[in-house]
Amino acid sequence: MLNGVLGRERRGTLWFLLYGAIYHIGMFGIGDVILNFYFVSLGYDAQTISLLQSLPRVAGFLTSVPVSLIANRIGSRRMIALSNVGVVIAMLLPVFVPLLPIVAISRFLIGFSYGAQQIASAPLMMTLVEKQSRTRFFAYNNVISLTAAAGGNFIGGHIPSWIDPLNPQSTYAYGVTLLIAALVTLLCILPFSLIRTDAAPPVVESAHHESRRTWGFLAFLALPMLIFGFTGGLTFPFYNLFFRSQFSLPDDMVGTIISIGWLGMGLIPLLNPFWEHHFGRARALAITMTIAACGFFALSFAPTLPLAVIAFAVGISFRNVMQPLYQPLVLDSLPRELHNNASGVSMVLWNVGWFTATAISGSLQIALGYSAIMQIVAVGVLLTGIGVFAIFRKPRIISPIRLEEPTA
Repeated sequence: MLNGVLGRERRGTLWFLLYGAIYHIGMFGIGDVILNFYFVSLGYDAQTISLLQSLPRVAGFLTSVPVSLIANRIGSRRMIALSNVGVVIAMLLPVFVPLLPIVAISRFLIGFSYGAQQIASAPLMMTLVEKQSRTRFFAYNNVISLTAAAGGNFIGGHIPSWIDPLNPQSTYAYGVTLLIAALVTLLCILPFSLIRTDAAPPVVESAHHESRRTWGFLAFLALPMLIFGFTGGLTFPFYNLFFRSQFSLPDDMVGTIISIGWLGMGLIPLLNPFWEHHFGRARALAITMTIAACGFFALSFAPTLPLAVIAFAVGISFRNVMQPLYQPLVLDSLPRELHNNASGVSMVLWNVGWFTATAISGSLQIALGYSAIMQIVAVGVLLTGIGVFAIFRKPRIISPIRLEEPTA
Protein backbone atom coordinates (compact mmCIF):
# COMPACT_ATOMS: atom_id res chain seq x y z
CA MET A 1 0.00 0.00 0.00
CA LEU A 2 2.83 2.39 0.83
CA ASN A 3 4.29 1.86 -2.64
CA GLY A 4 1.15 3.25 -4.24
CA VAL A 5 0.77 6.12 -1.80
CA LEU A 6 4.36 7.32 -1.69
CA GLY A 7 4.90 7.04 -5.41
CA ARG A 8 8.24 6.15 -6.93
CA GLU A 9 10.21 5.71 -3.76
CA ARG A 10 13.32 3.59 -3.77
CA ARG A 11 13.54 0.17 -2.21
CA GLY A 12 15.18 1.44 0.97
CA THR A 13 12.05 3.32 2.02
CA LEU A 14 10.22 0.36 3.52
CA TRP A 15 13.37 -0.86 5.26
CA PHE A 16 13.78 2.60 6.77
CA LEU A 17 10.22 2.54 8.10
CA LEU A 18 10.78 -0.88 9.69
CA TYR A 19 14.07 0.34 11.15
CA GLY A 20 12.33 3.32 12.75
CA ALA A 21 9.61 1.11 14.21
CA ILE A 22 12.04 -1.27 15.94
CA TYR A 23 14.23 1.62 17.14
CA HIS A 24 11.25 3.32 18.76
CA ILE A 25 9.89 0.17 20.39
CA GLY A 26 13.18 -0.39 22.20
CA MET A 27 14.53 3.05 22.97
CA PHE A 28 11.43 5.24 23.30
CA GLY A 29 8.85 2.58 24.06
CA ILE A 30 10.13 0.09 26.59
CA GLY A 31 13.19 2.07 27.68
CA ASP A 32 11.76 5.54 28.25
CA VAL A 33 8.67 4.56 30.21
CA ILE A 34 10.78 2.72 32.80
CA LEU A 35 13.95 4.81 32.96
CA ASN A 36 12.88 7.37 35.58
CA PHE A 37 11.41 4.61 37.73
CA TYR A 38 14.78 2.84 37.53
CA PHE A 39 16.50 6.04 38.67
CA VAL A 40 14.06 6.35 41.58
CA SER A 41 14.74 2.73 42.56
CA LEU A 42 18.45 3.59 42.68
CA GLY A 43 17.66 6.30 45.23
CA TYR A 44 17.96 9.45 43.10
CA ASP A 45 15.79 12.46 43.93
CA ALA A 46 13.88 14.67 41.45
CA GLN A 47 16.71 17.18 41.01
CA THR A 48 19.30 14.47 40.31
CA ILE A 49 16.97 12.81 37.82
CA SER A 50 16.36 16.12 36.06
CA LEU A 51 20.11 16.67 35.75
CA LEU A 52 20.61 13.16 34.39
CA GLN A 53 17.83 13.76 31.88
CA SER A 54 19.49 17.01 30.81
CA LEU A 55 22.84 15.38 29.98
CA PRO A 56 21.71 13.99 26.59
CA ARG A 57 20.86 17.52 25.56
CA VAL A 58 24.29 18.77 26.68
CA ALA A 59 25.84 16.11 24.47
CA GLY A 60 23.62 17.10 21.57
CA PHE A 61 24.46 20.76 21.99
CA LEU A 62 28.21 20.13 22.03
CA THR A 63 28.33 17.62 19.19
CA SER A 64 25.53 18.44 16.72
CA VAL A 65 27.47 20.73 14.40
CA PRO A 66 30.61 18.51 14.34
CA VAL A 67 28.36 15.51 13.68
CA SER A 68 26.71 17.29 10.75
CA LEU A 69 30.12 18.00 9.23
CA ILE A 70 31.20 14.38 9.72
CA ALA A 71 27.94 13.22 8.13
CA ASN A 72 28.80 15.34 5.10
CA ARG A 73 32.09 13.45 4.87
CA ILE A 74 31.01 9.86 5.48
CA GLY A 75 27.37 10.00 4.39
CA SER A 76 24.11 9.97 6.32
CA ARG A 77 23.72 6.19 6.22
CA ARG A 78 27.08 5.48 7.83
CA MET A 79 26.46 8.11 10.48
CA ILE A 80 23.14 6.50 11.43
CA ALA A 81 24.75 3.03 11.53
CA LEU A 82 27.38 4.24 13.99
CA SER A 83 24.77 6.02 16.09
CA ASN A 84 22.69 2.84 16.40
CA VAL A 85 25.61 1.04 18.03
CA GLY A 86 26.23 3.97 20.37
CA VAL A 87 22.59 4.04 21.53
CA VAL A 88 22.62 0.35 22.44
CA ILE A 89 25.88 0.68 24.41
CA ALA A 90 24.46 3.71 26.24
CA MET A 91 21.32 1.77 27.17
CA LEU A 92 23.32 -1.15 28.55
CA LEU A 93 25.75 0.82 30.73
CA PRO A 94 23.35 1.80 33.57
CA VAL A 95 22.10 -1.78 33.81
CA PHE A 96 25.48 -3.41 34.29
CA VAL A 97 27.23 -0.54 36.14
CA PRO A 98 24.52 1.38 38.06
CA LEU A 99 26.92 3.92 39.57
CA LEU A 100 26.05 7.60 39.26
CA PRO A 101 29.17 8.58 37.22
CA ILE A 102 28.56 5.70 34.78
CA VAL A 103 24.87 6.53 34.55
CA ALA A 104 25.84 10.14 33.75
CA ILE A 105 28.28 8.97 31.06
CA SER A 106 25.58 6.75 29.56
CA ARG A 107 23.16 9.69 29.37
CA PHE A 108 25.80 11.80 27.63
CA LEU A 109 26.53 8.98 25.17
CA ILE A 110 22.89 8.44 24.37
CA GLY A 111 22.51 12.16 23.67
CA PHE A 112 25.45 12.07 21.28
CA SER A 113 24.26 8.91 19.54
CA TYR A 114 20.59 9.85 19.31
CA GLY A 115 21.54 13.34 18.12
CA ALA A 116 23.68 11.86 15.34
CA GLN A 117 20.78 9.61 14.32
CA GLN A 118 18.38 12.55 14.19
CA ILE A 119 20.76 14.79 12.26
CA ALA A 120 21.39 12.20 9.56
CA SER A 121 17.89 10.71 9.32
CA ALA A 122 16.06 13.64 7.73
CA PRO A 123 18.66 14.18 4.96
CA LEU A 124 18.66 10.44 4.24
CA MET A 125 14.86 10.39 4.11
CA MET A 126 14.93 13.25 1.62
CA THR A 127 16.87 11.01 -0.78
CA LEU A 128 14.49 8.06 -0.51
CA VAL A 129 11.38 9.62 -2.09
CA GLU A 130 10.52 12.15 -4.73
CA LYS A 131 9.96 15.76 -3.65
CA GLN A 132 6.17 15.63 -3.97
CA SER A 133 6.01 12.62 -1.63
CA ARG A 134 8.22 13.93 1.16
CA THR A 135 5.52 15.30 3.47
CA ARG A 136 3.68 11.97 3.23
CA PHE A 137 6.85 9.97 3.83
CA PHE A 138 7.77 12.00 6.91
CA ALA A 139 4.19 11.54 8.16
CA TYR A 140 4.25 7.77 7.58
CA ASN A 141 7.61 7.44 9.26
CA ASN A 142 6.21 9.40 12.18
CA VAL A 143 3.06 7.31 12.58
CA ILE A 144 4.85 3.98 12.23
CA SER A 145 7.63 4.94 14.64
CA LEU A 146 5.39 6.44 17.29
CA THR A 147 2.76 3.73 17.06
CA ALA A 148 5.60 1.29 17.66
CA ALA A 149 6.72 3.43 20.62
CA ALA A 150 3.17 3.38 21.98
CA GLY A 151 3.18 -0.39 21.82
CA GLY A 152 6.54 -0.37 23.56
CA ASN A 153 5.20 1.92 26.30
CA PHE A 154 2.27 -0.39 26.92
CA ILE A 155 4.47 -3.49 27.05
CA GLY A 156 7.21 -1.74 29.01
CA GLY A 157 4.81 -0.74 31.77
CA HIS A 158 3.91 -4.42 32.30
CA ILE A 159 7.34 -6.05 31.98
CA PRO A 160 8.54 -5.27 35.55
CA SER A 161 5.55 -7.11 37.00
CA TRP A 162 6.28 -10.05 34.71
CA ILE A 163 9.92 -10.08 35.81
CA ASP A 164 9.26 -9.78 39.54
CA PRO A 165 5.55 -10.23 40.41
CA LEU A 166 6.21 -9.81 44.13
CA ASN A 167 8.17 -6.55 43.82
CA PRO A 168 7.68 -4.99 40.37
CA GLN A 169 9.17 -1.66 41.50
CA SER A 170 12.52 -3.20 42.40
CA THR A 171 15.82 -2.20 40.83
CA TYR A 172 16.16 -5.75 39.52
CA ALA A 173 12.80 -5.67 37.69
CA TYR A 174 13.52 -2.28 36.14
CA GLY A 175 17.08 -3.28 35.22
CA VAL A 176 15.97 -6.40 33.37
CA THR A 177 13.33 -4.34 31.56
CA LEU A 178 15.99 -1.88 30.40
CA LEU A 179 18.14 -4.80 29.25
CA ILE A 180 15.24 -6.08 27.16
CA ALA A 181 14.79 -2.56 25.74
CA ALA A 182 18.45 -2.47 24.67
CA LEU A 183 18.25 -5.88 23.01
CA VAL A 184 15.13 -4.86 21.09
CA THR A 185 16.84 -1.66 19.96
CA LEU A 186 19.79 -3.71 18.75
CA LEU A 187 17.48 -5.50 16.30
CA CYS A 188 16.96 -2.25 14.36
CA ILE A 189 20.40 -2.78 12.83
CA LEU A 190 19.03 -5.65 10.70
CA PRO A 191 16.55 -3.71 8.51
CA PHE A 192 18.84 -0.69 8.43
CA SER A 193 21.67 -2.78 6.98
CA LEU A 194 19.44 -3.51 3.97
CA ILE A 195 19.36 0.17 2.97
CA ARG A 196 22.21 0.15 0.48
CA THR A 197 21.66 1.76 -2.89
CA ASP A 198 19.22 4.35 -1.59
CA ALA A 199 21.61 6.35 0.57
CA ALA A 200 22.96 9.50 -1.01
CA PRO A 201 26.72 9.72 -1.49
CA PRO A 202 28.76 11.85 0.91
CA VAL A 203 28.51 15.55 0.19
CA VAL A 204 31.56 17.36 -1.10
CA GLU A 205 31.69 20.54 0.92
CA SER A 206 31.84 23.86 -0.84
CA ALA A 207 33.23 27.09 0.50
CA HIS A 208 29.89 28.56 1.46
CA HIS A 209 29.39 25.85 4.09
CA GLU A 210 31.93 27.49 6.32
CA SER A 211 30.75 31.08 5.97
CA ARG A 212 29.41 32.88 8.99
CA ARG A 213 26.51 34.11 6.91
CA THR A 214 25.49 30.55 6.06
CA TRP A 215 25.59 29.30 9.65
CA GLY A 216 23.77 32.40 10.84
CA PHE A 217 21.04 31.93 8.26
CA LEU A 218 20.62 28.25 9.17
CA ALA A 219 20.32 29.27 12.83
CA PHE A 220 17.63 31.78 11.89
CA LEU A 221 15.62 29.11 10.06
CA ALA A 222 15.99 26.75 13.03
CA LEU A 223 15.10 29.34 15.71
CA PRO A 224 11.63 27.85 16.47
CA MET A 225 13.39 24.64 17.53
CA LEU A 226 14.83 26.47 20.55
CA ILE A 227 11.41 27.08 22.07
CA PHE A 228 10.13 23.73 20.82
CA GLY A 229 12.98 21.97 22.60
CA PHE A 230 12.30 23.92 25.79
CA THR A 231 8.67 22.77 25.88
CA GLY A 232 9.76 19.18 25.33
CA GLY A 233 12.41 19.29 28.04
CA LEU A 234 9.94 20.50 30.64
CA THR A 235 7.57 17.62 30.04
CA PHE A 236 8.64 14.53 28.11
CA PRO A 237 11.21 13.16 30.57
CA PHE A 238 8.68 13.54 33.40
CA TYR A 239 5.26 12.46 32.12
CA ASN A 240 5.61 9.14 33.89
CA LEU A 241 6.37 10.89 37.18
CA PHE A 242 3.56 13.39 36.54
CA PHE A 243 0.85 10.74 36.22
CA ARG A 244 2.24 8.65 39.06
CA SER A 245 2.39 11.60 41.49
CA GLN A 246 -0.76 13.46 40.41
CA PHE A 247 -3.09 10.45 40.28
CA SER A 248 -1.19 7.79 42.31
CA LEU A 249 -1.12 5.34 39.41
CA PRO A 250 0.80 2.05 39.17
CA ASP A 251 3.49 1.56 36.52
CA ASP A 252 1.33 -0.46 34.12
CA MET A 253 -1.37 2.23 34.10
CA VAL A 254 1.25 4.95 33.52
CA GLY A 255 2.62 2.93 30.61
CA THR A 256 -0.85 2.58 29.13
CA ILE A 257 -1.55 6.32 29.35
CA ILE A 258 1.78 7.27 27.82
CA SER A 259 1.20 4.74 25.04
CA ILE A 260 -2.09 6.52 24.25
CA GLY A 261 -0.16 9.76 23.91
CA TRP A 262 2.46 8.19 21.65
CA LEU A 263 -0.28 6.69 19.50
CA GLY A 264 -1.86 10.11 19.11
CA MET A 265 1.55 11.58 18.28
CA GLY A 266 1.74 9.12 15.41
CA LEU A 267 -1.82 9.41 14.11
CA ILE A 268 -2.42 13.19 14.10
CA PRO A 269 0.60 13.96 11.86
CA LEU A 270 -0.94 11.61 9.27
CA LEU A 271 -3.07 14.65 8.47
CA ASN A 272 0.05 16.63 7.52
CA PRO A 273 -0.60 16.27 3.76
CA PHE A 274 -4.10 17.64 4.42
CA TRP A 275 -2.76 20.56 6.48
CA GLU A 276 -0.13 21.28 3.81
CA HIS A 277 -2.63 21.20 0.95
CA HIS A 278 -5.22 23.47 2.56
CA PHE A 279 -3.10 25.85 4.63
CA GLY A 280 0.52 25.51 3.55
CA ARG A 281 3.18 24.14 5.87
CA ALA A 282 3.86 27.31 7.86
CA ARG A 283 0.22 28.22 8.46
CA ALA A 284 -0.60 24.60 9.27
CA LEU A 285 2.06 24.58 11.99
CA ALA A 286 0.68 27.80 13.46
CA ILE A 287 -2.79 26.22 13.65
CA THR A 288 -1.71 22.87 15.08
CA MET A 289 0.60 24.44 17.66
CA THR A 290 -2.33 26.59 18.84
CA ILE A 291 -4.45 23.45 19.31
CA ALA A 292 -1.57 21.80 21.18
CA ALA A 293 -1.24 24.83 23.45
CA CYS A 294 -4.93 24.52 24.35
CA GLY A 295 -4.34 20.85 25.23
CA PHE A 296 -1.49 21.65 27.60
CA PHE A 297 -3.46 24.48 29.18
CA ALA A 298 -6.37 22.10 29.79
CA LEU A 299 -3.96 19.52 31.25
CA SER A 300 -2.81 22.07 33.82
CA PHE A 301 -6.36 22.28 35.23
CA ALA A 302 -7.65 18.74 34.61
CA PRO A 303 -9.34 17.63 37.86
CA THR A 304 -9.85 13.97 36.92
CA LEU A 305 -7.78 11.29 35.23
CA PRO A 306 -9.99 10.90 32.11
CA LEU A 307 -9.85 14.64 31.39
CA ALA A 308 -6.10 14.65 32.02
CA VAL A 309 -5.58 11.79 29.58
CA ILE A 310 -7.63 13.55 26.89
CA ALA A 311 -5.80 16.85 27.38
CA PHE A 312 -2.45 15.03 27.43
CA ALA A 313 -3.24 13.21 24.18
CA VAL A 314 -4.39 16.41 22.43
CA GLY A 315 -1.40 18.41 23.62
CA ILE A 316 1.40 16.04 22.64
CA SER A 317 -0.35 14.78 19.49
CA PHE A 318 -0.77 18.18 17.87
CA ARG A 319 2.60 19.32 19.20
CA ASN A 320 4.20 16.43 17.34
CA VAL A 321 2.97 17.75 14.00
CA MET A 322 6.00 20.04 14.26
CA GLN A 323 8.85 17.64 13.44
CA PRO A 324 7.50 15.74 10.41
CA LEU A 325 6.24 18.97 8.83
CA TYR A 326 8.97 21.40 9.85
CA GLN A 327 11.87 19.23 8.65
CA PRO A 328 10.78 19.04 4.99
CA LEU A 329 9.74 22.72 5.19
CA VAL A 330 13.32 23.70 6.07
CA LEU A 331 15.21 21.17 3.95
CA ASP A 332 13.14 21.76 0.81
CA SER A 333 14.17 25.42 1.00
CA LEU A 334 17.89 24.57 1.00
CA PRO A 335 20.32 22.89 -1.43
CA ARG A 336 21.07 19.25 -0.60
CA GLU A 337 24.65 19.95 0.42
CA LEU A 338 23.33 22.00 3.34
CA HIS A 339 20.84 19.42 4.63
CA ASN A 340 23.13 17.84 7.23
CA ASN A 341 24.31 21.28 8.33
CA ALA A 342 20.72 22.49 8.73
CA SER A 343 19.82 19.38 10.73
CA GLY A 344 22.87 19.92 12.92
CA VAL A 345 21.98 23.54 13.68
CA SER A 346 18.37 22.55 14.43
CA MET A 347 19.63 19.92 16.85
CA VAL A 348 21.89 22.46 18.58
CA LEU A 349 19.01 24.84 19.26
CA TRP A 350 16.63 22.03 20.16
CA ASN A 351 19.17 20.63 22.61
CA VAL A 352 19.84 24.04 24.17
CA GLY A 353 16.13 24.48 24.81
CA TRP A 354 15.64 20.92 26.04
CA PHE A 355 18.70 21.00 28.32
CA THR A 356 17.74 24.31 29.89
CA ALA A 357 14.21 23.12 30.58
CA THR A 358 15.19 19.69 31.89
CA ALA A 359 17.91 21.10 34.14
CA ILE A 360 15.44 23.40 35.89
CA SER A 361 12.40 21.12 35.71
CA GLY A 362 13.14 19.38 39.02
CA SER A 363 13.30 22.74 40.83
CA LEU A 364 10.16 23.96 39.07
CA GLN A 365 8.29 20.81 40.09
CA ILE A 366 9.10 21.56 43.72
CA ALA A 367 8.57 25.33 43.58
CA LEU A 368 5.60 25.67 41.20
CA GLY A 369 4.07 22.23 40.68
CA TYR A 370 3.05 20.49 37.50
CA SER A 371 0.08 22.76 36.73
CA ALA A 372 2.27 25.83 36.35
CA ILE A 373 4.74 23.85 34.25
CA MET A 374 2.00 22.80 31.83
CA GLN A 375 0.92 26.43 31.48
CA ILE A 376 4.50 27.45 30.66
CA VAL A 377 4.58 24.68 28.06
CA ALA A 378 1.30 25.93 26.56
CA VAL A 379 2.78 29.39 26.05
CA GLY A 380 5.98 27.95 24.60
CA VAL A 381 4.16 25.75 22.10
CA LEU A 382 2.07 28.72 20.98
CA LEU A 383 5.23 30.81 20.48
CA THR A 384 6.74 27.97 18.44
CA GLY A 385 3.87 28.09 15.97
CA ILE A 386 4.04 31.88 15.76
CA GLY A 387 7.80 31.69 15.13
CA VAL A 388 7.44 29.18 12.29
CA PHE A 389 4.77 31.29 10.64
CA ALA A 390 6.81 34.49 11.00
CA ILE A 391 9.89 32.92 9.38
CA PHE A 392 8.17 30.90 6.66
CA ARG A 393 5.04 32.91 5.93
CA LYS A 394 6.48 33.35 2.43
CA PRO A 395 8.05 30.33 0.67
CA ARG A 396 11.83 30.21 0.91
CA ILE A 397 13.96 28.49 -1.73
CA ILE A 398 17.61 29.22 -1.12
CA SER A 399 20.38 28.57 -3.59
CA PRO A 400 24.02 28.03 -2.58
CA ILE A 401 25.06 31.20 -4.39
CA ARG A 402 22.86 33.38 -2.19
CA LEU A 403 24.52 31.98 0.92
CA GLU A 404 28.11 32.61 -0.07
CA GLU A 405 30.13 35.28 1.72
CA PRO A 406 30.40 38.46 -0.34
CA THR A 407 33.87 38.97 -1.76
CA ALA A 408 35.75 42.22 -1.53
